[in-house]
Amino acid sequence: MAFSEDDVHEHLYAKGLETVIVDCPELDLPEVDRMSDAAQRADDYDFELWRIIKARAIAKLERLHRTIRYGTFVGTKIKLPTDNTKPMELDLLGTHEDGLFVLELKVERSAERNAFSELFAYSNYIAGIFALTGHQDITNVLVANLDNKITKQAFLYDLLINERDIIVYRPSFPGGNVESLQLDVYLPSDDDFRHFTNELLSHDAMACVVISFDDLDGWFDSEEEGGSLNDWTRKHLSALSGYTAQLMEAERLHGFCFIRKPWREMPRYYRNSLFVCALNPFRIAEPERTEAIQSQLAEGERASFLETPELAFDGRLIRLAQRAIKDCLTNAYSANVETPYWGAIVTESQEVVFTHNFAFRPTGIMREAYVDYLNDLYAREASGEGYGEDVSVLKINEINNWMRAWMFMEHCGFKAGEAPDDDMENGDHGFRSALE
Repeated sequence: MAFSEDDVHEHLYAKGLETVIVDCPELDLPEVDRMSDAAQRADDYDFELWRIIKARAIAKLERLHRTIRYGTFVGTKIKLPTDNTKPMELDLLGTHEDGLFVLELKVERSAERNAFSELFAYSNYIAGIFALTGHQDITNVLVANLDNKITKQAFLYDLLINERDIIVYRPSFPGGNVESLQLDVYLPSDDDFRHFTNELLSHDAMACVVISFDDLDGWFDSEEEGGSLNDWTRKHLSALSGYTAQLMEAERLHGFCFIRKPWREMPRYYRNSLFVCALNPFRIAEPERTEAIQSQLAEGERASFLETPELAFDGRLIRLAQRAIKDCLTNAYSANVETPYWGAIVTESQEVVFTHNFAFRPTGIMREAYVDYLNDLYAREASGEGYGEDVSVLKINEINNWMRAWMFMEHCGFKAGEAPDDDMENGDHGFRSALE
């Protein structure tokens, strides 16, 4: 290459993004077409999670691409003072329709490994000027080849899990000179999305905390009317589940919570349970990268590398569940905590079929994927391409429907267990659980 990164920097600053960013046909597709691909509109309706995740990621990148390409640079090589150290230097600072953006330029492949850490350091510095800014208030733009597998995975993680506003453009020079600079938006491949979602929906990966408590006279009880709980019981316990979901969202947990009450005729010491379930990232570690680290640890410490944080994550869920009870019920309300295996819970009729399960609240990436699934289901029914699904006119009723959520998990290939068929074999009792 006959020119330096500084040459590229100066040319980009002088010409602006609109003149060098290349159109992306895939991002120009109407959203309905992208969702059709994501939902795999086939006769067998094989609804795969990775396709839902891909559709959401592409939609987000399309939004960022359409605003960033018309953005305006307001500064170049901005020095960011730090305490007693050499100032950091931000490559380019700009504004666009959604606010501010920072751009980090890494033309040389050898510099790619540090690209994300530097980009986020600059972004966090700018965000620190404004109190309470979040990951989506400053847009992050990286110009790099992104040839490294680790950096590709880091990009997807920050885009989907950390929910940062981030977009990557790959530079090319078709004319062999800096004046021919072109920027192509980087889109992960289908294999990248498959790898990212591998084992994501698995009973083995789901941490589960159940916190149980007694009825509270005048507020919630175990009385039933025609086989269903009374309105005030549902109202108050649903509020508890809703607040728990807020706590989970605040801690960026990906999962769900719901309320379980046994049928009135079923013996159970505690008559109410709040389930808090979240994907435990320490149960779905990538084998290749895990082995690379463990092989460098003392043999006696290798197991603890995964076991310790996995148990710590369970402790985090327990504290969250205890806080939900403390914040929502009476000032001195006792509760019992358990950490059962989720795969056993969802396949045991005593836990699933002979209980009222309601106030389902999905969070994080589980919420995003589930709502996209429902939107596509409703679009199918509205277009006449569906199968006559029995769904509520009001979508929020399906978002909060425990049984509908379980059907979604089955569609996505939830592993290591299946929903029990008891609800179809036990007459009215089975249907009573299914419809709630």
